[in-house]
Amino acid sequence: MTLKVVGSSSFLREVKSEVEELTFKDQKYVQRDDKFEVVFYPNEGKLRVSKEEAKKDDNKVINVLIVDDSKTIRNLLTKVLSKSERINIVATAEKPSEVEALIKEHKPDVITLDIHMPEMNGVDLLKTIYPKYKIPTIMITSISIEEGPLVLEALESGAFDYIQKPKIEELSVVGPLMIDKVIEASKFKTNRRSSSSIINRSNNVFNKDCTIVIGSSTGGTTALKDILCGLPSDIPPVLIVQHIPAVFSKAFADRLNGLCPFTVSEAIDGDVVESNHVYIAPGGQQMKIKERSGKKIIQITDDAPVNRFKPSVDYMFQSFENAASKENLIAVILTGMGKDGAKGIRKLKDLGALTIAQSEESCVVFGMPKEAIALGGATEVVHKENIAEKMVEFSQSFKRKQAS
Repeated sequence: MTLKVVGSSSFLREVKSEVEELTFKDQKYVQRDDKFEVVFYPNEGKLRVSKEEAKKDDNKVINVLIVDDSKTIRNLLTKVLSKSERINIVATAEKPSEVEALIKEHKPDVITLDIHMPEMNGVDLLKTIYPKYKIPTIMITSISIEEGPLVLEALESGAFDYIQKPKIEELSVVGPLMIDKVIEASKFKTNRRSSSSIINRSNNVFNKDCTIVIGSSTGGTTALKDILCGLPSDIPPVLIVQHIPAVFSKAFADRLNGLCPFTVSEAIDGDVVESNHVYIAPGGQQMKIKERSGKKIIQITDDAPVNRFKPSVDYMFQSFENAASKENLIAVILTGMGKDGAKGIRKLKDLGALTIAQSEESCVVFGMPKEAIALGGATEVVHKENIAEKMVEFSQSFKRKQAS
């Protein structure tokens, strides 16, 4: 057995003599004088140094380029983001034609990009600059029904995330969220795939005697599209909570419905959960399940946010606790900021569900899955491209278990 010791040079000097007295076949010493993170994976019984080992960027100043044709919005964004000592607005642009020169001059770490501008819209500009410069980009949107499809297209084209155009009366609430998203965007590694990838549709057959529940946030719209498009055409019921505004959830469901061979719809209060159907929680509301006459009925409520979110993953997962103890349940937690769903998926796993956490290297933001893994909530940690196949495999294991 090999003992691996990781730490600063001074720490290694202090412990080396004691380590050499231990009865390990080999000792390895890895010097890291900067900050790093160690994560415990309970299912594997292992401690691992996080792939984002060096946290050198934790105090780095983040240079931001603001692109918006409205002077008012440019000023508001500058005011809001400048409240963070870590954020420096290096330049602002009114027109898309100004952007490339400003990128070359200022080398921003993050770009905020308006959807509607003269000359070309923000999505077309993103498609021009992102492949060339790979700068994490946050779309600025009015959160309108008309902009929903454009925002979804931007996310599929590489945008890190989106935020609502700030209003003066909402700055106290929206401001901290905007700052958090810019900081998270600055950490985004462009070698992680934020844009959509092609996942071959599984040729295996689902055991449809189960239910699948999925939670996701930042990066989730693209991950969900890829995963659902990788599923067989004949599927058990799937219920999804994606952190998304009210006016975008239906556009998102409609987009998926046009891509998938099964039905995808925004969930409606009173829907009876059925196979070959994916239900997307409506933005700005909570979704849970109630049992009635042996059937699962969707309830859409105006209950308070959970973990700051509405819809909330934990809120939905909690409603499945009774089902997890006596039925076949698969729970999945995907890319996203924060920890929504982490406690819920751990509880579902404890009650008998098979659970999946998206792997760090395939996440846009390794927040929610990381928290779930740390709590011991993941049966397996799986790359995005393999999650569809893993869900099929899990469903078949239920069938084998019942047969035995």
